[in-house]
Amino acid sequence: MIPYTAKLASLIASRICHDLISPVGAIANGLELMSLGGAKSGGPELALVTDSCEYASARIRFFRIAFGAASDNALVSRNEILMVLQALSDAGRVSYDWSPGGDLPRREVQLALLAMQCVEAALPRGGEICIEYQPGHWSVTGLAERVVPDPAHWQQMERIARSPAPESEEPVVAPNHVQFVLLPLLARDIGRKPQVEEAAGRLTLTV
Repeated sequence: MIPYTAKLASLIASRICHDLISPVGAIANGLELMSLGGAKSGGPELALVTDSCEYASARIRFFRIAFGAASDNALVSRNEILMVLQALSDAGRVSYDWSPGGDLPRREVQLALLAMQCVEAALPRGGEICIEYQPGHWSVTGLAERVVPDPAHWQQMERIARSPAPESEEPVVAPNHVQFVLLPLLARDIGRKPQVEEAAGRLTLTV
C-alpha cells in the first residue's frame, strides 16, 4: 500500500490545484474577452500575459493528474492530455509525442506523467519525449543530443522500487525531483517496477 504520507501529499496537491485552476482559468477568459473587445494597446505585453496564463493553466492540470489523488474508476480523456502537452511544448524546450489512443484510467496516466517528468529531468537542453502504452505497460523515451541522467535520482528510484515495504526513513529529495520518489511508490502499489535503459541520445523508462 502507498504510505499514508504519500496519500496525504496527493490530497494536498489535489486541493491546491483545484483551488488554483479556477482563478487562472478566469484570468485566461478575461484576457480573451479583452482581445475580442479590441484591447490591442497592450501589444506584445498582452500576448506575454496570455501565453504565461495558458502555460500556468497547463502546468496546473498536469500537476493535478500527476500528483493529485486518483480514484480507481476515474478516466482522463486523450483530448485533455493532448491539450496540456501541446501547451507545455509551446512554452518549453521539450516536445511530446503521445501515442496512446482513447481515454485511459487516471492511475495509468498518473504513472505516465510522473515517468515523463523523470525522463525530462535528464534532458537539460530539451528534446523530444515519446510516450507509448500497452495495457499494463508504459514506455517513455527521451530523445536529445544531450541526455544526462543524474545517477543519484535513478538509484533512489531503483532502491524504493526494490523495497518490499515503505522505507523506514523519509527519502531525501529536492522538490523538483519528487517524481523519482512518487513514481516507484505508485508503481509498487499496483505490482509494477520502473526500469530504465540508456543509450546514446536516448533514455527509456518503462513502468
